[in-house]
Amino acid sequence: MRRSVSSAASWLTTIVLALGVSTTVRGQVSVLSSTVEEHTGAPGESYTGRIAVSNTTADSQAVRIYQTDYQFHANGTSSFDQAGSTPRSNAHWISLQSAQVVVGPHSIASVPYTVVIPRTDSLRGTYWSVVMVEGVGAPTSLHAAADRPQVGISTVIRYAVQVATHIGSTGTRTIHLSAPHASQKPDSGAFIDVDVENTGQRAYRPQLWIELYDAQGKLRGSAKQSRGLLYPGTSLHQRFALGAMPAGTYKAVIYADTGEDSVYAAQYTVVF
Repeated sequence: MRRSVSSAASWLTTIVLALGVSTTVRGQVSVLSSTVEEHTGAPGESYTGRIAVSNTTADSQAVRIYQTDYQFHANGTSSFDQAGSTPRSNAHWISLQSAQVVVGPHSIASVPYTVVIPRTDSLRGTYWSVVMVEGVGAPTSLHAAADRPQVGISTVIRYAVQVATHIGSTGTRTIHLSAPHASQKPDSGAFIDVDVENTGQRAYRPQLWIELYDAQGKLRGSAKQSRGLLYPGTSLHQRFALGAMPAGTYKAVIYADTGEDSVYAAQYTVVF
């Protein structure tokens, strides 16, 4: 049976710079709109969107708006490369109305953008990049004593708004599971870990579940989880918590629903 699920995920990047004794948050702004913007269109079409930026302080805040590409992997690493440098980037399709806006005290500003899909028949699946929203505050003022140096920290918070463009209904939704690993801890029970990679052309939100059978074929545990948007060529690490398990050999069947008519399944032998 075909299953579907929707979810939204947000990514928050924090950069720490050595500047002063106290910690100062520069640019106290936040993104109120969705941090995953999805649209479906055909080559030659265009669409518009808006990013809502909130200022919760009593002072006006300057906000920098710029673009990067975005990749993430099962080992926990993420990269924000130069806009337009990755094979499935849509960064050059996106036009931002402004590179900087000023949000008034206790106000919300709207940042419009336009996406123009190139008129070419070679496009298949999903293309994406991110729009970075960064509060730009005044530098921290430091007054060092004559007899000792002063060290401080200034924190810059950036919101990455993903802009994904699906080309009609095109593109394959394939998946690859790898690096299965079983473990058990006395205080938290048994776990099975696996890496999940989108090897197709179209992004999807994988729905993953596991069934664990003992040597007699009896179902001893199961778990299910829905994940956020997984882009082509990206991967994630999935952990299933199964509770306490008696020591022994088990058969684990992991299922993955990518939104296609059929559900992918992989079988592993695990030992606790």
